[in-house]
Amino acid sequence: MKVLAALSLLQAVPAVLANRHGNAFERRSRHIRHGNLAERKVVVETIYVTETTWADALPTGVSAIDAQPTTQVQVAALAAPSDVPDGEAGSAILTTECFAAASVQTDSSIYGLSQNQGGSQASNPIDTFVSSASDSLTGSETDSMPTSATADIVSTTTDTAQGVSISAGLNITIGGHHGGGSGGSKSDKKVFAHFMIGIVYGYTLESWLEDIALAKSKGIDGFALNIGLDHYSQTQLDLAYKAAEISGDFVCFISFDFNWYTVDNVTGVSEMMKRYNDLPAQFKVDNKPFVSSFIGDGFDWAAVGKGCNQDIYAVPFWAPTQENANNAGLSGLFSWTAWASKDNGPIDQPLTTVQDEAYIDVVSKANKVYMAPVSSWFFTHFGKEVPWSKNWLFKSENLWKDRWDQILSMGDNLSYLEIVTWNDYGESHNVRNWGGNHSDDGSSKWSDGLDHLPMLDLSLPYIKAWKAGAKQPIVEKDQVFYWYRPHLKSAECDATDNFGSKPDGWDIVSDSIFVTTMTKLGGTVKITSGNNQPVLKIVKAGVDSVQIPMGAGKQVFEFFTLTGGYKKGEATVDISDKCWVPKSGSNSTGIYNYNYHAGVLDC
Repeated sequence: MKVLAALSLLQAVPAVLANRHGNAFERRSRHIRHGNLAERKVVVETIYVTETTWADALPTGVSAIDAQPTTQVQVAALAAPSDVPDGEAGSAILTTECFAAASVQTDSSIYGLSQNQGGSQASNPIDTFVSSASDSLTGSETDSMPTSATADIVSTTTDTAQGVSISAGLNITIGGHHGGGSGGSKSDKKVFAHFMIGIVYGYTLESWLEDIALAKSKGIDGFALNIGLDHYSQTQLDLAYKAAEISGDFVCFISFDFNWYTVDNVTGVSEMMKRYNDLPAQFKVDNKPFVSSFIGDGFDWAAVGKGCNQDIYAVPFWAPTQENANNAGLSGLFSWTAWASKDNGPIDQPLTTVQDEAYIDVVSKANKVYMAPVSSWFFTHFGKEVPWSKNWLFKSENLWKDRWDQILSMGDNLSYLEIVTWNDYGESHNVRNWGGNHSDDGSSKWSDGLDHLPMLDLSLPYIKAWKAGAKQPIVEKDQVFYWYRPHLKSAECDATDNFGSKPDGWDIVSDSIFVTTMTKLGGTVKITSGNNQPVLKIVKAGVDSVQIPMGAGKQVFEFFTLTGGYKKGEATVDISDKCWVPKSGSNSTGIYNYNYHAGVLDC
């Protein structure tokens, strides 16, 4: 079967018109055949903007402008292949995901536009589509695909008469139903973030909407909602699911925390799930409500399905044994091994994929799925002021970047990813910054005032690559990311620290600034750390990392790219040779803080 994808032409422009266009964006589209018609929905994200002057429906001049708006454009096309059956219940559906620089965006109305049913006009950037890429999928290739098979076509590049570079790629799924909204199939890749309900009893609907909007903007598809037995869990779950429904294109599922739940509490789990299983925002796989857990080995998930009167899709954090993978009540396994450790203690080694490979091995033999963890850091420093006193770190200095490299290397062996965590400030692996309508369990002492959000910008090119089946992050702009601890290891704070000593593992981390660059052609970074002499490092195209000694004082970064970009910035947190003084909370004396602060410069 030969797939033909054609974009409706946007023509019939007034004689003379000046307008603004987005020229290099990501396009996602979905086709469903209805007789001779192919229904299609397109989403457009502007990356850079030009201003074009039109005369007699042709562009006569193009110039760059500073504005960078983002919008959405929907186009209906007549592009139905004759041998794809109608998109009725049970019939095949053709789904495509395309990337192209090919559509119009205006900040003022364009009048007189009409849609045409065929062809493209190479001299007109708003008419160009990826028909060349789609045509390369031959009949023999598609005919041999099993139901719900997926084919990837590598990106190509063409030039229009205006010199606009167009990158095009195509991902096609044929057969079955390609789930949208809260639904999905086993082959759909999703990225979730682990959200701690236990600290957000004061969250409002607006709080949830803000968090979901932030998560969506960073490539996250949904929240794994960790709950214990708090009296407000149901209230907050109600708000979370409602906010996800309002937001659209965002899902939720419950992650039962068996630090609080017990393995004999089948009824409690079943009743909680039944309240949310059929809500629009509930994440489902093959129409089965998805559910997970923190620990809970041996819990009877099959009994929960019976209690819910429907099949469920359970992917709990259990040990990677074949017995667990073969458990009839499970659809897969989740791992919490997001940091290098031994007996839950720090070791001077990086995280490897050994544990992932153990999970992949057992679930593949059982024809089930594996959900892998991704985390940025681990440091906890609760003292005698709370009953849960704990004080250690795991070696995490390059963990975030290295872990995403591992994710791409494991590729399609991973069905789902779970970022650990969205908001667990107590262990410093939160990717959401401290603040908002949540309670303080004492972790504000080492979390408030430190920026973690840039890490989500670093991961976005990796998320796009993983979903596309690529082995390298998709670098779309030049950026430099940096992170570091807020004080030197030499700081002595025992006399005033809330715990009274340095965290276990303090001696295996280095006094360093960590920098990762993402560039199209490469460049140079200049780092001035405190009173240290400036350091210049040449970085290669794509992703590169450097590490330099930290010095007490201000942290200044300069970024020169081979595409002609330049940016200079000063970090908002200085490095000190003394103890960290908390920004909030009751403790205003100096403490040990082995959390991190991050920043990003965009060129």
